[in-house]
Amino acid sequence: MPKLYIDEFVGVSNRLETLPLAFAIAKTYGHDIILDWHELDSFSVDNTRRGKVGLLARIGAQRVRQCDRALFDSLGGKKIILRSLDGPSEILDPIYLETARRLHLAPHLREQVQQTFAGLEGRPVVGVHVRQGDYELGDESTYRIDREWPAVPVWWYAETMRAIQRQQPDVVFFLSSTGDPKALAELHDGLTVVSLDAPSPYGYKGQDHASVVNPVADIFALACCPVLLATPISGYSHWAANALGEATDCIVPLPGATRENPLRGLVQMYGSRLPRWRNAGRTGEDTLALGDGFADIDLSRPAHTRWL
Repeated sequence: MPKLYIDEFVGVSNRLETLPLAFAIAKTYGHDIILDWHELDSFSVDNTRRGKVGLLARIGAQRVRQCDRALFDSLGGKKIILRSLDGPSEILDPIYLETARRLHLAPHLREQVQQTFAGLEGRPVVGVHVRQGDYELGDESTYRIDREWPAVPVWWYAETMRAIQRQQPDVVFFLSSTGDPKALAELHDGLTVVSLDAPSPYGYKGQDHASVVNPVADIFALACCPVLLATPISGYSHWAANALGEATDCIVPLPGATRENPLRGLVQMYGSRLPRWRNAGRTGEDTLALGDGFADIDLSRPAHTRWL
């Protein structure tokens, strides 16, 4: 049986995007999928096994970084180290959500997520994902996308959270972020905010990717939120909203947003793959301008945890 390896070449949420292609290759050619990931003590992936991408694994392996249909059709019988976040749409689109259903949060973390939301006693929940670290904030006063990985100013989340609270006074915000969510003081001022009490044991990716909260438990928890204030382009926001759990309404900043005019858009693309999400963040496609309100978004919904 030929072997297909996936190592820690990017952060965990982006590595998830390699899995549909891995399963498509395995189904077509019979590969054994081996994951060399620290985070597999926090979750499991059906029909894969844990292993190491050591020297012997690398010898003679084909590195697959960009996989088009011609390359896919040539992979039979080959040892592969897979680092491609994309592949033939006609093969990957039909199995995308099926792939996401193969992921299972570890029981002790699943219990923590369920207890966190159960403690809210059915109150409406809106998720908030603040990605900073290696995402670059070029202009504190204006949201701009003239860089590869644009960060969203914290004030945009704060202003949007307050606007939501005005419409849904009993709302609770579930906050997930790089670093320490408690350090984002503006997002706690006058708002009901909770975060997951599940310390992260992972520091291997460096300070830019570091989180106080377990990033695997956090992404599963975000996926329980029916509405998400997302970070455009981020694969973490994408997997929480569009792959794991149930369909999520994503509220995102629009380029040119300021504190005085925090422009917002709605993105609904459950079941779509990461390239479409990133294209929406870079071009504005698949994004509906929301104006001053939240028309067509039901802000009264509690977290949904039955899928966990």
